[in-house]
Amino acid sequence: MYEEHFGLSVSPFSIAPDPRFLYMSERHREALAHLVYGLNSEGAFILLSGDVGTGKTTVSRCLLEQIPEDTNLALVLNPKVSAQELLDTICDELGISYSKQSPSIKHRVDQINDFLLQNYAQGKRTVVLIDEAQNLETEVLEQLRLLTNLETNEHKLLQIILLGQPELLEILARPELSQLAQRITARYHLSPLDKSEVMTYVSHRLGVAGCHRGLFSKKVLNRLYKLSEGIPRLVNVLCDRALLGAYVQNKHFIDNRTLEKAAREVLGEHKSSSSKNTKWSGNGWLYSISMVLCILLVVVLFFSYQVAVDEKEAAIAKLQSLEVEGLYGADELLSDEKLIIWPEEEIRLRSHSLAFQALFSRWDISYQPLDNGTPCFYAQTRGLSCMDSENDTDLDDLRMINRPAVVSLYDAGGKVYYATLLELDEQWVSLDFSGQEQRISIRQFKDYWRGEFVLLWNRPPGYDLPIMPGYQGETVRWLIRKLNLINQSVQLPEISVYTPVHVEMIRQFQLSQGIKADGIVGKNTLIQINNVTGVNSPRLWGRS
Repeated sequence: MYEEHFGLSVSPFSIAPDPRFLYMSERHREALAHLVYGLNSEGAFILLSGDVGTGKTTVSRCLLEQIPEDTNLALVLNPKVSAQELLDTICDELGISYSKQSPSIKHRVDQINDFLLQNYAQGKRTVVLIDEAQNLETEVLEQLRLLTNLETNEHKLLQIILLGQPELLEILARPELSQLAQRITARYHLSPLDKSEVMTYVSHRLGVAGCHRGLFSKKVLNRLYKLSEGIPRLVNVLCDRALLGAYVQNKHFIDNRTLEKAAREVLGEHKSSSSKNTKWSGNGWLYSISMVLCILLVVVLFFSYQVAVDEKEAAIAKLQSLEVEGLYGADELLSDEKLIIWPEEEIRLRSHSLAFQALFSRWDISYQPLDNGTPCFYAQTRGLSCMDSENDTDLDDLRMINRPAVVSLYDAGGKVYYATLLELDEQWVSLDFSGQEQRISIRQFKDYWRGEFVLLWNRPPGYDLPIMPGYQGETVRWLIRKLNLINQSVQLPEISVYTPVHVEMIRQFQLSQGIKADGIVGKNTLIQINNVTGVNSPRLWGRS
């Protein structure tokens, strides 16, 4: 209905699983990588959990596209059945003949086992995918476990993929299902999108539908994120209703008022912002008069204050302009502002993969997304780990860590572009922008960067959590060897316990590196230890 009004070729926010609109966030890629790993392993069960609408079906469809042709697949979409009915469904899906006059579960199991053995003899695999698995009864889950008992010395003859909502995790944690839980070789919990991913998701779907302008401002997208809680299905429904509302009002952009109205229609009053409005009592008219008087007073004070503020800001702006021109030169300032070149939309949509290819290249590692899976999953296979940005990250943090990184840059319309940060000095940054290197000023970089990055680093053996006093393990021995390299005047015995002596040495090291001196060995401290002890890794500045 509203497509022509907004210049769209199709409806961008339909909840139908149209492959053209497929958006795989980092967490969706991680989920897919875990499922692919589970299929390639010899485990019996693979588990994907997540809240309603987070994209479990999207991930499972991507997985099914990667299943080899020599695989027999059974899809169970309605698992709220008895054990016998489930076995009947599996037989029907796999084309296994059975006697419908015989109600015996043993008869069904024997037929399935014969089919699995024949499949294995022909070099084929068998996979059962069960959606909404939280609806499976305990006895049905136990029957599934028994089905996976058939195996050779090296292979399970049946693999079962369970997709379910978070309550499935609680069900599998029951003592009576401990044997099944122990057979899950790959599991992943799919969480909702974060704020930046919601912005990218909306931009992606609009772009696929033919609209390359920002219909939603950053402020509206922030509100959309809060209303949807990052759940893609809710994002779709809210955006679709908001576009319809804007069309009815003959608006060409979505404002907060239109979004709030859409939220009331979709989510109901109790979940929308309107429910937070003050409820009027019998004395509401007194309250309204008081509010009007207060507003009038604030307006008078504001305008008298604003005159002084405007004069002050004008003076400051003039000083800042003179300061910038004095620092860069007027000609350089103008050319600098025009330096950044945003890739075309088609390239932008592939910029995530291209950026990580460039990042791995800095480590002399070839990365092919279709063959190697998600970046962070692949990094682990090459002895590396990913490190994500944290709150309040700035360029000083990246300069201290001193590693190339994939950064997220947002243009004026809120679209996200992924680039690889290659070099960083006091005034300039060098970026690999989808295969094209660009050098822009730090001042301009900050205009488009919100502090988001992902980098690779050399994780010590056995490292999992920050090392605190009393921590034991292989990582402590590694740490002591590094401390002996740093401070060769005092050689510590290689033990596996992190003692107060080690804490004090780490505090001194942290002070020398300008990082928080708390004696706790986290990622930042470990990276600085790698830097000082000469671990071979690419750098943003200085020696590589």
